[in-house]
Amino acid sequence: MRKVIEGIVDLGFLHLTELFDLSDVEVTGTFRCNNNFLTNLTGSPHTVGGSFKCSINNLTNLEGGPHTVSGAFYCDGNNLTNLVGSPKTVGGGFFCMHTSLASLKGAPEIVNGSFHCYNNNLTNLKGAPRTVGSHFNCTNNSLTSLKGIPKTVGVNFYIDKVLRDKFPEEYIRSLCKIKGTLIYR
Repeated sequence: MRKVIEGIVDLGFLHLTELFDLSDVEVTGTFRCNNNFLTNLTGSPHTVGGSFKCSINNLTNLEGGPHTVSGAFYCDGNNLTNLVGSPKTVGGGFFCMHTSLASLKGAPEIVNGSFHCYNNNLTNLKGAPRTVGSHFNCTNNSLTSLKGIPKTVGVNFYIDKVLRDKFPEEYIRSLCKIKGTLIYR
């Protein structure tokens, strides 16, 4: 039986280089380990009932992170090249912008909120979630292909304005069921 920590655990801004071993713990609220000097997520809680925030560290991968996150997952502002180690399902949004991503490999299969992978080095969307419950934003990348595009986006889909001729709306909508608006930014 897992140990339970009720409420929020805030380890942000503490200059940590590693996490305490909470791998057999369930945190019922939000878990924050953002704005530290972490190079890995070893020791993360097994389950997080709220959001998980590991933004702005020195992470190169997400291995060792939580298995289940009921809220949002924030890993933006790191040195990630892929998303291996992410939970399979995220109850809220998934935020992996500004992380040097070259691949979405390892991304959750289902994101019930928004998925933001803008400002990275992506050339395609291989590994993207199959289902995104809200917005999908892949702007400011180097996309040459939409291979791997989600099957369903619950609200709006954002893509670079300069790709409008290469990937017209009809083409994108033939690949992905977008319930909202396709927005070229």
